[in-house]
Amino acid sequence: MTFDDLKIKTMKDHPDEKSNGKKAKGLPFLYSPWWCPVAVTLGVLCLGSMVIIIKLGMELSQVSDLLTQQQANLTHQKNKLERQISARQQAEETSQESQKELKEIIETLAQKLNEKSKEQMELHQQNLNLQETLKRVANCSGLHPASSFPFQFPILDWAASEEPPLPMALGGQFSFDALLI
Repeated sequence: MTFDDLKIKTMKDHPDEKSNGKKAKGLPFLYSPWWCPVAVTLGVLCLGSMVIIIKLGMELSQVSDLLTQQQANLTHQKNKLERQISARQQAEETSQESQKELKEIIETLAQKLNEKSKEQMELHQQNLNLQETLKRVANCSGLHPASSFPFQFPILDWAASEEPPLPMALGGQFSFDALLI
């Protein structure tokens, strides 16, 4: 069956004449009793489809806005995390540098302490040697009663005695009658 056969059959099934015998003008399907319910149904379906499409468009717009906001939030959080990571790395670098500096300071102080203790040990050893030498000298020659030196100075005799010192010159007593050279 072809399109032309279908067209002819429908034309025969629906005569163009009205019930009074006159030929109807216009489209033959408009005179069908099913035309009005079908048109109303199609109108309701189109209107419902339009409402659904508008509603879905609004929801799509809201979802798009939410996605844009979420993307902005994610970008903000990413930037914040990057700043935190950068700050943490800088803090670690600073900490490592300060640890190196502290190690150097500790090593320097340890070296100075070792040097000072060596010097102190040397001074202590020299002090012990001097004390031992003084003891040996005191045992060998004896000390003068007026002084704590191992040598005898007659000029210090007055400090041991209670008499006032007499004026002295080299080699003996000082006199005003002696000739000065």
